[in-house]
Amino acid sequence: MRLLALLWRRSRLLLCLAVLGGLLSGAASAGLLALINHVLAGNREPWLLPGFIGTCVLALVSRMGSQMLLNHLHERMVYELRVDLFHRILATPLRRLEELGPHRLLATLADDVMVTSTGLLILPTVISHLAVIIGCLTYMAWLSWPALLGCLVFMFLGVLSYLLPARYVTRLIRTTRDVQDVLFKNFRALTEGIKELKQHRERRESFLAEDLVRTAAELRRLRTHSSYLDSATKIWGSLLFFVMVGLLLFVLPRFLAVETSTLMGFTLTVLYLQQPLDTLLNTTHVLKQSNVALERITHLGLDGQEAPRLAASAEHPVSTFRELELNGVTHTYHSEQEDRAFTLGPLQLTLRRGEIIFLVGGNGSGKTTLAKLITGLYLPERGEIRVNGVPVTGQNLEDYRQHFSTIFSDFYLFERMVGLAPPDLSERVREYLRRLQLDRKVRLEQGVLSTTALSQGQRKRLALLTAWLEDRPFYVFDEWAADQDPTFKHVFYEELLPELKRRGKALLVISHDDRYFHLADRLIRLESGQLREAPPLQAHPRERELA
Repeated sequence: MRLLALLWRRSRLLLCLAVLGGLLSGAASAGLLALINHVLAGNREPWLLPGFIGTCVLALVSRMGSQMLLNHLHERMVYELRVDLFHRILATPLRRLEELGPHRLLATLADDVMVTSTGLLILPTVISHLAVIIGCLTYMAWLSWPALLGCLVFMFLGVLSYLLPARYVTRLIRTTRDVQDVLFKNFRALTEGIKELKQHRERRESFLAEDLVRTAAELRRLRTHSSYLDSATKIWGSLLFFVMVGLLLFVLPRFLAVETSTLMGFTLTVLYLQQPLDTLLNTTHVLKQSNVALERITHLGLDGQEAPRLAASAEHPVSTFRELELNGVTHTYHSEQEDRAFTLGPLQLTLRRGEIIFLVGGNGSGKTTLAKLITGLYLPERGEIRVNGVPVTGQNLEDYRQHFSTIFSDFYLFERMVGLAPPDLSERVREYLRRLQLDRKVRLEQGVLSTTALSQGQRKRLALLTAWLEDRPFYVFDEWAADQDPTFKHVFYEELLPELKRRGKALLVISHDDRYFHLADRLIRLESGQLREAPPLQAHPRERELA
C-alpha cells in the first residue's frame, strides 16, 4: 500500500513504535476476551478482577499511545507531503509545467493532497484495528488450531469474494480522477472566459452543455457506480460475519469435536471482530481513493531536476554583468500557427550592458520563447549560452537566472513584496508609485500592496515597480506597453528605458510599437526561427509599413 510505504520512508521509528503500541493494544483486547470467556465458563478465581482491570488499563494506554503517535505522524506526513510538492513544482523545468497545464497542478494541490491527507488520517485507525484483529486471531489459535484453520479458510474465501469487485472499483476511481482533471480544466475556462461566455449565447450554451454539464454528469456516473459497488461489497462483508457465526454454531461441531467453552470463545471473538473488520471495510474505499491520489502525485512528472541548482544558489551571488552570448542555440516547441513542432535557431546573438534591444516579429514567431531561453527558463537543446564568457550549465543555471528582471505578457503580480526588503523600501515604493501615477490608488502597508484589483495597464505598472526594486542588471519586457495609454506609453519608451540604460542595464524589449523603434540601439527581427538584425533608423520605416 502506497500510504504505508510513504509512512515507512518518512519515519520508520515512529511507525514502528505506533505499530508496537497497536500490537500491545490488540494483545490486551485478546486478553480481555479470554478473561470474559473464562468468567462466562463459570470460573471465579480471585485474580480475575485485578487482571481484568490491569488488562483494561493496558489496552487503554497502549491504544491511546499508538493513536497519538500515528496522529502525530499523520500531521507531519501531510505537512511534509505539501512542502515536498511545493519544492518539486518550483524545481521542475518550466516546459514540463506548461505541458502539464495549470488545471492538473491545481487539481493535485487542491484535491489529491486532501484525499491523500484523508487516507493518512484514517490510517491510524486502520492500523489499530489490524492490531486488534491479530490479537484476536492469536487468542483463537490458543483456543483451537483446527477451528482457527477452518475460520481462516472461510475468511480467505470471503476476502477473495470482496477483493474481486474491489479491484474494479479501484479502476473506476482512477478513471474518475482523470475525468476530474478535465473538470478542473473546464472550471478554469469558466472563470477566465466568463466575459466571453456572457457575451455570446451560443458559445455559453454549448460550453455549458457539452463541456461543463457533460463532464460533471460523467463524473457523477463514475462516482455513483463506484459507490454502488463499494456499498455492495461492504454489505456482503458484513453478512460474512453472521455466516461465520452460523458455521461455528451449526457446521463446525458436526466435523470437529469442540468443547462448549471453546465454541463460546470463538463465537464471542468473531462477534467482537465485527466492529474492527466492519471499520476496515468501510474505510477501504477512502484508502483506494487515497492510494490513487498519491499515485497521481507520484506520477505527475514533477521530477525536481532543478532542486540541486536551487539549493546551491545562495552560495553564488550575481556577478557583474557585461555581456551575454547565444552560440548556436536551438529550441523546439509547438507552434501556435501550425500543428507541428517548430525549431527556433540555431541562434547567434550577443547582448551587452547599457544597450536597448528591440525584438520584433509576428505572433507565434517565438519571441517569448526566445526571451525564456535568454532568461534561463527554457534550456537550449543544442548550443550554449555564455554570460561574461562563462558557459551556463546545470550547476550555475539558478545563479544565471538571478541576472534578470522580467515582465512577461502573462505575468503574475504578488501582493506582498516577496523577497524584497531594502532598508528604504517604503520610501522607494512611494517614489516609484508617484512616478508610475499610482500613488492615489495603491499604498504599501507593512510590505503588502493595498490592492492589485486594477486595470491590466496599471497592474503592469505595479509589476514594473517590483522590477525596479529588484535592481538587476538585465531587464526583459514582453509587450509591456501594449496595455498602456499613449501618455504613459511615451513615458515608458522616452523616459524609463533611457534611464535604465544610463544606469548600465541591458534591456530586451519585445514590442510592436514601431514609432519608438528609433530609440533602440539594435533592432532584431525574428522570422522563420532565425534572427535578422538591422539598424533601427533604417528599419523604422519598413517596420511601420509592415505594421
